[in-house]
Amino acid sequence: MMTLYGAKGRIALIIPHEDYTTEYEFNRLAPEDIAFYAVRILLKSVSREGLMEMSKELDFALDRTPARVNLAVYHCTSGTFILGPKWEEEILKKIEQRLNVTSTSTMKSVVEALKYLGLNRISLVTPYTKELNDYESNYLLQFGIKVVKDSFLSLTSSEAMCSVERDELKQLIERADTPESQGIFISCTGLKTMGLIDEFEETYKKPVISSNSATLWNILRLLGVRDVSIKGYGKLLKGGVR
Repeated sequence: MMTLYGAKGRIALIIPHEDYTTEYEFNRLAPEDIAFYAVRILLKSVSREGLMEMSKELDFALDRTPARVNLAVYHCTSGTFILGPKWEEEILKKIEQRLNVTSTSTMKSVVEALKYLGLNRISLVTPYTKELNDYESNYLLQFGIKVVKDSFLSLTSSEAMCSVERDELKQLIERADTPESQGIFISCTGLKTMGLIDEFEETYKKPVISSNSATLWNILRLLGVRDVSIKGYGKLLKGGVR
C-alpha cells in the first residue's frame, strides 16, 4: 500500500512566489506528521493592482497542486483582504470545487484567531502602504474587529517584506501600540515572527498574533490536531489548539 508523508495532514499552501518565510516557519513549528506543499503564484507588486493580477493566476496554481492534499490554504494576507470577505469566499469556493478539499485563507484564519482570543479592538502592524492598511482595517471591521491604531512601512516588494528585521518590527509595534487596543496583529505572511511573539507579548502585556501564527493555529484546528503546545509563537499556540 502506498504511503505518503503527512499522516495527520497534507496541506497545499498557495503562496506568492517570493514568500521566503512561510515554509521555513511552518516546517519548523508544525507537529510531526504534518506536511506542507507550496504552490507559488506570481505577485509582481504588493499593491491593489498586483494583488488582483495575482488572483488571476489561481487556476494555474490549482492545476499544479498535488492531488492527495486534504487541506488547501490561500496564504497571502493582503491577497485575501483586498476585495473583502465576499470575494475571498468566492476564491475559497473555487479552490474547494477544484480540489475537493476544505480550504481556508490567511485572513479567515486571522479573524478566527482574534475571535478565539476575544479581541475586537486591536493594533495593526504591517509592512504595507497606507492604502492597503485601510483596506485591511475595513475588512476586519466587517467582522466587528476595530483597528484602533496602525503602523506601516510602505513597502511594495515581497522580498523586502521578508527581509524586515526584529528591531524594525519592534519599532512598528511601538508606533501602533496603545492602551485602547486589546491585542496586536502583525500582518503579512512574509514577516519573520518565529521566536519573537513571546517576546512581544511579554513587552506589551497583551496577546500578539501574526498572519503565520494565526494560519498555523487554524490549520491545526481544521485538521483536528488538538492539545498541541507550540512555544515561541505566543499565547494563541502556546495554549494548544482547542
